[in-house]
Amino acid sequence: MAVAEKIRSEGEAQEMHIFEELDKGIDDMEAGRVIDHEEAMRILKERVNQYAL
Repeated sequence: MAVAEKIRSEGEAQEMHIFEELDKGIDDMEAGRVIDHEEAMRILKERVNQYAL
């Protein structure tokens, strides 16, 4: 496989993964599985801090 084709293929796979995760989030919202903004930001900060150098 040529390098350009491999890069394109990997990019398309990443895009598909992002869209799949967005679809899951939309499904959760439609099903009423949501949390408030403050809680979401707290969770995000905790996860970011896990990986901070």
